[in-house]
Amino acid sequence: MNILMLNWDSFAHEYVIEAFAGFDCKTDIFIWPFAEENMRENESLEQSLTETIRGNEYDFVFSLNFFPVAAKVCNDCSIKYVAWIYDMPFLLLYSKYTMLENNYIFFFDKSLFYDFKKYGLKHAFYLPMAAPVDYYDHIKMTEIERTKYKADISFVGSTYNEDRQNFYKYINKVDKYTEGYLRAIIKMQGEIYGNFILEELLTDNILQELQRVCPLRKGADEWESDAWIYANYFLARKLTGEQRKEQLELLGEKHQVKLYTSERTDDMMHVMNCGSVDYVNEMPIVFKNSAINLNMTLRSIHTGIPLRAMDIIGCGGFLLTNYQEDFLDYFEPGVDYVFYSSREELVKLADYYLLHEDERLQIARNGHAKMRAGHTYRNRIETILTQIKEP
Repeated sequence: MNILMLNWDSFAHEYVIEAFAGFDCKTDIFIWPFAEENMRENESLEQSLTETIRGNEYDFVFSLNFFPVAAKVCNDCSIKYVAWIYDMPFLLLYSKYTMLENNYIFFFDKSLFYDFKKYGLKHAFYLPMAAPVDYYDHIKMTEIERTKYKADISFVGSTYNEDRQNFYKYINKVDKYTEGYLRAIIKMQGEIYGNFILEELLTDNILQELQRVCPLRKGADEWESDAWIYANYFLARKLTGEQRKEQLELLGEKHQVKLYTSERTDDMMHVMNCGSVDYVNEMPIVFKNSAINLNMTLRSIHTGIPLRAMDIIGCGGFLLTNYQEDFLDYFEPGVDYVFYSSREELVKLADYYLLHEDERLQIARNGHAKMRAGHTYRNRIETILTQIKEP
């Protein structure tokens, strides 16, 4: 089978290519300029991709995440376009080209999968992310690395405090009623795990005020609602940043907490900012040498298992995560991983498992065994290849 893969600066692309090769698939690479160019309407990119497809004999085009330009070209060339979504929110999904007959879209978040089935996407599939367990198992670590990355508690991820994420610079411009309302619903959502309520709480008058101070400009092919954008791109990110900061500081008052991020965190007094880590070479060593690995999910991921969590379990690390419904499809809480549903429960569980090493290590071993048995990239690519052969 011959595949054309749209290769951009995505996580895990090398593992996907390796998994395709394991099924005797030949994968050609098309460099995809995601960060630099328009992914909705782009004549030069369309022409280049069309020439590549028509100059070869491919069975399908594949990408991590979905790109309307690619969907349009594949439809015009009568070839299947296979996309595996691992980001949420992802604005490019909300395109008139998403519903094209040739698209086969795999969603890592079950709630997102159900949404697009409801919208009428014919070839929609639920497919959680994976981990390169074999690669992680064969990583060699030096004693220097073990010492450097050793920690009681670690978190790898953003605090969403950079300027481009700072929604509150707009809140300063809204009227007092809207400001208070937004702060109230963010606080309310912060107390609720397992149900995303922000979008439905954005009333027409609140949306009008948000449009006044932070107007949205949509492409001709877009169809997502304004409430969806404000709730998932702005409010959910703001809430996530606030919760990560608060929860890390709470843990840091009692335990050693290491944060791996490229952002400045001068206002986090009890947390050690260790800078960013490379996804392939350094991140697994963090997970392997931390007693507790945290997952604090971006709140716009409504039910899905984040890639970070899969990588932690796949490395044999102990995972302590906020509640996410999709975990329950594949993993058993208290056996393969541990979840919390409040800040108080997070602190209580961290205290407990740092004192009970035998239990912690057994849970990590259980999760790792389950990942190896059924959640590798080979498992996922096998599922994709099977599904796209179905009539």
